[in-house]
Amino acid sequence: MANEYPELPGGNSNSSDIPKPAIRADLSGQQRTLMRALDERDPGLSAIYLGAIMVLVDTSNPDRLPQCAHSVRELMEKLPERLDVPTQAQKESLKVKVREIEDAYVGAQQKTSCFSSVDGWSGTIDVPLKKLLSKIGGFFDWFSTHHPRRRDELHGVLTRLDGSGRELPKPLASLNVDAWDKKRDYFQSVAHHRLNTDEQEFRRWMDALERFLLDRLAPRTFDDFAEIDTIIGEGRRDA
Repeated sequence: MANEYPELPGGNSNSSDIPKPAIRADLSGQQRTLMRALDERDPGLSAIYLGAIMVLVDTSNPDRLPQCAHSVRELMEKLPERLDVPTQAQKESLKVKVREIEDAYVGAQQKTSCFSSVDGWSGTIDVPLKKLLSKIGGFFDWFSTHHPRRRDELHGVLTRLDGSGRELPKPLASLNVDAWDKKRDYFQSVAHHRLNTDEQEFRRWMDALERFLLDRLAPRTFDDFAEIDTIIGEGRRDA
């Protein structure tokens, strides 16, 4: 069968001031096609991707998997803004929100008459404690809406990435968001040295991400399906 992913023309050099990186001879067909597809969207994306591959193949680098994972994570995070998809929820950090609650809690302990190091919390709610409870309530309101908003944004990113404008049924769209999240979580954990992995496993995740992106950026064409139909037709005639 023909190459699963068709060769693409060179990227649009007018899309960015970033120089178009040269395609290395040692890239696989899949990697070449993805690099060119990313370059069509933004040369900066293809540069990040090529940088990740160059780190991965540098066997002299003992930290190459985490460093490659960092570049891959950057690629996944930069895609939305390069596609002009609003991602406000993606930028809102749970860690920052928790720190804000922690600061409010410590401040309330120091100012309220409802807390002592001996008896803990007791008494009638005063102004400092009321402010703290209001802050905590606001945090839980934010938390209850953040996850759905974030998933909606990711769905928008994947739809825009596809370029066809076709909307998937919600259950299928949700599966795609889950798949994206799992890939991002894996590369983020490896990048932060929180997950020990080996090269074989890492390359499987890379392959999964490449195929996921290619299925949207450079989907197989009708020529591929026509070839399948031809093969099936020949099989029926021989039966």
